[in-house]
Amino acid sequence: MKVLYRISDLLIRMGAFLSGFSIILTTFMIFFEVISRAFFNQPTIWATELSIYAIIGSCFLGSAYAVRTYSHITVDILITNVNDRIKTILAYLSNALGLVFSIIFTFYGFHHSMKTMELGVTSASLLRVPMYLPELLLPVGGVLMCLAFILQIVDGGVHKGGEHI
Repeated sequence: MKVLYRISDLLIRMGAFLSGFSIILTTFMIFFEVISRAFFNQPTIWATELSIYAIIGSCFLGSAYAVRTYSHITVDILITNVNDRIKTILAYLSNALGLVFSIIFTFYGFHHSMKTMELGVTSASLLRVPMYLPELLLPVGGVLMCLAFILQIVDGGVHKGGEHI
């Protein structure tokens, strides 16, 4: 069981690494586009579209790490005003609901991506990117979210706030 836990945690961290790399890659693509337009009057046909895909990918790949490190936005007005037993129950409940959402999101994201691939849908730009490729980032991120919520349930207890892994 510890091996599965560590592998799941490693996959979540790899998603976070890819998320950060996507943001850095986006920065360079946009920088290149600006320089190309401003100084050489030669806009690219790829920078804007690929930057959009990279930003979307960074959101979905990094969201599991945000859950795992308690870096996501939370509303804790209720949590701060209840006893520890209720906090624990609410923590399990919120993680279970997050897991249910992630399972549904992953299932339909994968279904949508496969339908897009079957139909042969491509982007409307000159690149004609097969749309199932960027859309596959949704179910991959969904799987990572499922793993993150499962690990949160396994960890149990209530997060005190302010600390990061």
